Amino acid sequence: MEKSAVYPELLADLADQVALKLCEHGVAPEKAADIGFFAAEHMREHWGGQPIYLPKGVQYDFSRRDLEIFDRFNGHNHTELAKEYNLTVMRIYQITKAVRAELIKKRQGALF
Repeated sequence: MEKSAVYPELLADLADQVALKLCEHGVAPEKAADIGFFAAEHMREHWGGQPIYLPKGVQYDFSRRDLEIFDRFNGHNHTELAKEYNLTVMRIYQITKAVRAELIKKRQGALF
């Protein structure tokens, strides 16, 4: 789809970003551009005129990071992980302890 010169910049960028991600996943560029435009149009119709705040998702990233650290932790590589993730060794231990406790809690549920 062809976006006109008066098309809102934010929506044009949204369409471009969607198309970029689709291309990274093997969708043909022309098809990806069409889908990106349709996604932007949907958001314009759905949220148009609303004051929108897009959170950075820091907590989500931390959760993914913490799970990755836990998966890679072998009991002996705390210093290596601390350097790689720019954290302290103590923080690596805190993360692995917290993730382990959460996994146990999910597995066992409320025992009493």
